[in-house]
Amino acid sequence: MIAGETILCFAPDPWDDIWRNRHQIMSRLARQNLVIYAEPRPYLRQVWAGLRSGAIRPWGGRPRLRKALDNLHVYTPPLWAPISGREPLASLFARLRRRDLRAAMRRLGAGRPILWLVRPDQADVIGQFGEKACVYQIVDDYAGYGGLSPERRTAFLERERRLIERADLVFVTSPALMESKGRHNPRTYLVPNAVDYEAFSRALEDPSLPADLEALPRPRVGYVGALNDKVDYALLRDLARARPDWSVVLVGPWAVREDASSFDLRREANVHFLGKKDVALVPHYVKGLDICLMPYKLNEWTRSIDPLKMYEYLAAGRPVVSTPIPAAMAFSRWVSVADGEHFAEAVQAAMAQDDEAARAERRRVAAQHSWEARVEFIASQLAAFLQHNE
Repeated sequence: MIAGETILCFAPDPWDDIWRNRHQIMSRLARQNLVIYAEPRPYLRQVWAGLRSGAIRPWGGRPRLRKALDNLHVYTPPLWAPISGREPLASLFARLRRRDLRAAMRRLGAGRPILWLVRPDQADVIGQFGEKACVYQIVDDYAGYGGLSPERRTAFLERERRLIERADLVFVTSPALMESKGRHNPRTYLVPNAVDYEAFSRALEDPSLPADLEALPRPRVGYVGALNDKVDYALLRDLARARPDWSVVLVGPWAVREDASSFDLRREANVHFLGKKDVALVPHYVKGLDICLMPYKLNEWTRSIDPLKMYEYLAAGRPVVSTPIPAAMAFSRWVSVADGEHFAEAVQAAMAQDDEAARAERRRVAAQHSWEARVEFIASQLAAFLQHNE
């Protein structure tokens, strides 16, 4: 494990959002290093719209630097220096943002940082902070997100390729990403997602359930995670209609942009949206489900994902039913895989076949995929690079 370093992570989501793998990684690196989690930089259009609607106040917002954990500080970029595509504002605002973040780093006594990037559009910060190393973490095939024209997709892939080539270390979460991205940088490493196994173990020792979940009739089949465009809402709608005696439970923030089926789903009486939950409560919701679902669409985006929730579901000992994405197929010994036509039958079969021995086996598998082990590997690669480049 590296120690005494400063890690400057430019994140694409707020610290208080649902926890993703970068939250898990940074919280563990902070045990022996100073971590600065820089929240997303605002865009001029967003700031202007927020000011006009009253959603953004020009004064009185949250402090730009706050302590979230021991050795982990969250930096919120200033609204008065948003990203703008127009010159000379773009260059001026970039200098102001850089100056403000450097001042925050000085207040924390930060050293030369290890730069940690998560999106191709963050490449402009490379070389701006005297970094010792630049890490690029890839958790999705970002070009596979919906809404990109062929021209924008080509430009996006080219921008990402240049970042991969510039990065000192690249970490990817799935074999598909290793195949597509690894050829651009020989220091690319496969680091799949994992689970906070101890948190799930503690939750299983507690017999109580969250009140909003416990109030729902069983059996409860559900999904815990971000409700975005990779989820197959038509499949969930059909499942709810086919089994009106089941409670279909969806736990997580709503972030759907394009899928009209999601609105049909909301009208089903046995579908229950419980909203975003704090990371500490997630194990308690997962353990309260009879069947855990990974109802993903089959497309370019999901071909490359390694769902964090799969490891969490298994850590709770819950039966898991998934559409046939590659990540689920790789765990098909412990995860039931079915297409949309046979999904309800697969869920029914998983209920019937569940027992204590199967739950113990799932937990045994999950225990082999801890965040501690993943972060230890990441830290070892960073240490080797830094030692070689002293």
